[in-house]
Amino acid sequence: MADGVSSARAPGGIFYGWFVVLAAFFAFGIVFGTVTYSFTVFVNPIATAFDTTPTKVLLAFTLTNIGTGVFGIFAGRLLTRYGIRTAVMLGLGIMATGFFGLSMVTALWQVYLLYGLVVAFGAIIVAPLGASALVTNWFSASRGRALTLATLGTSFGQLVLPRVAASVIDGYDWQTAYQVFAVALIVAMPIIYVLVVDRPEDKGLEPYGGDAAAAESAGPTVAVTSGEILRNRAFWTIGVSYALTVAVYLALVGVMVPYARTFGVTALEASSVIVCMGVFAILGKILFATFTDRMGLRNTFWIAIGLNLVACILLVTLPQYAMLFVAAAMVGASAGGVLPLWPGMVAHRFGRSALPRVMGMMSPMVLIVQGFGAPLATALNYRPAFLLFIAMLVASAIISRGIDKPPAS
Repeated sequence: MADGVSSARAPGGIFYGWFVVLAAFFAFGIVFGTVTYSFTVFVNPIATAFDTTPTKVLLAFTLTNIGTGVFGIFAGRLLTRYGIRTAVMLGLGIMATGFFGLSMVTALWQVYLLYGLVVAFGAIIVAPLGASALVTNWFSASRGRALTLATLGTSFGQLVLPRVAASVIDGYDWQTAYQVFAVALIVAMPIIYVLVVDRPEDKGLEPYGGDAAAAESAGPTVAVTSGEILRNRAFWTIGVSYALTVAVYLALVGVMVPYARTFGVTALEASSVIVCMGVFAILGKILFATFTDRMGLRNTFWIAIGLNLVACILLVTLPQYAMLFVAAAMVGASAGGVLPLWPGMVAHRFGRSALPRVMGMMSPMVLIVQGFGAPLATALNYRPAFLLFIAMLVASAIISRGIDKPPAS
């Protein structure tokens, strides 16, 4: 027990960090649900409204990925300087403003501007940066489990929010759906505010799994300045290896339906592939949450890489519609080993206090590239892209060999 900091358990036997994980769960769900997974629901209505093609509307999603990558640098600094709760409230407010603005647009360029600047900036503050930093602060032991459970919110957002948007569009219009998103974000703000406490020390507690000093030393803050971060080999090892894998993962998620349609099935039949992927994503996250801390970061990451690698090999060697469900199940199951690993690896090598800044500086290389995998696959007519994805995954595994080494002192 250090400097008057009490035991890791709050009165009543429930560690408060699990309420913080719940707040992170909501943060991941509302960001990925509204921004990532619901975007496709708005494509055709917006294209019709402005008499353009869906391809041109999809450019807004590419700009969102670019925006989150660039603004991640500033988001990391905001989280470090002003605290997680304050920054997350700001991010939610910015997102609500962006969605309300989208309900008022009169030209397609305004959609580009609001998604690429306003929505992207708010989203990257809230998740993954803010939510990941929050969970990392509260957990020393069981950090992998806590991060995985928090990212389970992305599956919640995927299952619920696109359906809400589609129902509102069918009953009213796409402008009203954006307004519903804006209101939902405003309603979420006080809930998340009440649950969020930046650090366990702020409540007189220790991080889960050890005293405060031990938790901090589990990943010392080896980087003080931006130059020291950039000169640290671990920064590039984590960034490049993770970027390669997450780009393949998101590309496979994005192309499953259009690739399924090449087998002559209907849109409804093809959508069942996504349902399969979503179900196995939930199962995979639960399994990874159970075993990640026992297996270690590198082994967890390699299992996720292996699942995507087998999926790509199946897509290349057995191009059959039924085999798509097997590949989709593997890609979905890998989510629990892909999404939480970025903050987990950064926290391990740089320490919890440096996490927002380091993740923010990595954002350009990680987040910008992840939006180009699916368009590349369609442009290459799938099979050559799957071969390229295999090479990227092998490279990621080789580069990440030392990510679980003890951090430099």
